[in-house]
Amino acid sequence: MSGSLKNVVVIGASGNVGKPVVAALLKAGGFTVTALSRKGSSATFPSEVKVHKIDDNYPSDQLIAVFKGQDVVIDLLPPIDVKLHNSIADAAAEAGVKRYIPSEFGSDTSNPKVLALIPLFSAKDDITAYLKTKESSGLTWTAIINGAFFDWGLQTGFLGFDLKSKTATIYDSGDAQINSTTLSVVGQTVVSVLQHPAETANRYVYVQSTKGTQNQILAALEKSTGSKWTVNKRTCAEASQTGGEKFSRGDMSGVVDLITGALYSGEPQTLYDETRGLDNDLLGVKQAPLEELVDKVVKGQAV
Repeated sequence: MSGSLKNVVVIGASGNVGKPVVAALLKAGGFTVTALSRKGSSATFPSEVKVHKIDDNYPSDQLIAVFKGQDVVIDLLPPIDVKLHNSIADAAAEAGVKRYIPSEFGSDTSNPKVLALIPLFSAKDDITAYLKTKESSGLTWTAIINGAFFDWGLQTGFLGFDLKSKTATIYDSGDAQINSTTLSVVGQTVVSVLQHPAETANRYVYVQSTKGTQNQILAALEKSTGSKWTVNKRTCAEASQTGGEKFSRGDMSGVVDLITGALYSGEPQTLYDETRGLDNDLLGVKQAPLEELVDKVVKGQAV
């Protein structure tokens, strides 16, 4: 089976996670990569990637037609519409796909305590639960847990740091530890999962590039930029409350507050390296010093 996961379909190949995943598959070699794209999408892909266009509502017959002869489906669509993801899983099982990688790539949704902190992640748990019902059909799955996207989180301000204005928003004490992984390492992890099919079948895998606190990130940013940063304070309770109120009104901008409120809460159950252990060694994923990663992000270097 070790050489059997070679034909890979990526759904959402042009997104923030899709691009590094596709890049890692192409760099590794030995994989035939197909991007499944909606007819209404204007997304473009590397020349080495085959592209299949289907109707925007992802009809089952068209999904099955694309999945025929494929070994792997990597589903990177936003984990909101559970029925859609389950329909994609049904099509994969019907087409004889061997491995399904769902749209996890974040907090440990297998932990009920994490779901209690971030209820909106229950959709991810529902999707994985459905995949478990497909195991008897021969469809295996792997859910990848990587914490926050470290480089993307710094570049976009998601982690609370504005590189342009040199302003930090520190939650509570700023001493809560968080797990995080760079996007390139997320891509490497996907490749390694496919290269270790038996060891990664029907389970969650856990990786991280680094672990640290907001205060440590701030110190590294000030050292790298040679500047004293402006610091604003905010409580996790306020972020969680504001995010919850927005989300309950259908305002998706509340998602950021909900996640950061939980991320920096200091709740030990969010640290999957302690509650579950890491699969870095199995998957050949190397960790790096937080200060080194911060410096590379500031300088625009690859991480």
